[in-house]
Amino acid sequence: MAVLITGGLGHVGSWVAQMLASQGKKVIICDMAAKHFDSLGLDYLEAVRDKLVLEAVDVLDYHTLFETLLTYRDELEGVIHGVSVIAGPTFQQRPFRNISINTQGTLNVYETCRILGINKVVNMSSGAVYGDAAGPQHETTPYKATDLYGATKISGELFGDQYTETYGMDIRHARLFFVYGPGKRPSHMHQVYQALFGPLEGLSDVQAPNGRDQALDWTHVHDTARGIVLLFEKASVQARHFNISSGVTVDHQAIVDEVERLLGKSSNMQLGPGPFVVRGSPLDISLARDELGFKPVYVDICKGLQDYWQWLRH
Repeated sequence: MAVLITGGLGHVGSWVAQMLASQGKKVIICDMAAKHFDSLGLDYLEAVRDKLVLEAVDVLDYHTLFETLLTYRDELEGVIHGVSVIAGPTFQQRPFRNISINTQGTLNVYETCRILGINKVVNMSSGAVYGDAAGPQHETTPYKATDLYGATKISGELFGDQYTETYGMDIRHARLFFVYGPGKRPSHMHQVYQALFGPLEGLSDVQAPNGRDQALDWTHVHDTARGIVLLFEKASVQARHFNISSGVTVDHQAIVDEVERLLGKSSNMQLGPGPFVVRGSPLDISLARDELGFKPVYVDICKGLQDYWQWLRH
């Protein structure tokens, strides 16, 4: 059997692909970057390259998406939907495009799966659905959108729940939170991420406009991907929404300090006042632990930073 992953060459999606392919599964990756795979630097996929099928698909192109899923329908266990424009200071600069990708793209996946009889879908959602609600945030914490990105993630969950209720589908939502780690170079990210993790890549003197007065639930990408795989592979679930994160809050300045300690030198990273994004923290992961057997390995961010540094040096 096979698994199809939209956004399978993204930061999280590529590690989900790696873990599933390492189990011997055929993984069909639908990603706009498929044509440029060799230049992406995803070295951890090389060992499982023979298990990967790459398809250049835009989730907003409904016809191509439908034709691709139709091609592989008979061998699919299900679909993991990971295409998303991430939260950050640039999301609101192109609202129509970004909202369309996150909402219409998700709806296109659900509708295609409905028509083709592909019932199991895991949707990569976000802890942004809780907005700035005080942590720890449970799956029963009410929805609260504090920005456009959060609104798109709420809509994706609501659509999925109604497709499950109306058409008997099995759509599950993994609520992810602030992912860091191998597969993403800090130099390719926003300034706050660069200020926190950039010295591990050799960056210095980054002046981020905000983020100093904040502590968030940062999660190592291996833990994030492992949680998604567990959710996908669970034969049946009682709940529909699962928090997948480290489950602990880390102060941003503490990350800067720990990176300097790890490197043995000052990096002169500066975080400006105020929050990076308006979020509560942390997520409560007891449901994922109890129902899925999810147990993050990198709860101690010091361990996660060391692993990230090792990958960046390699």
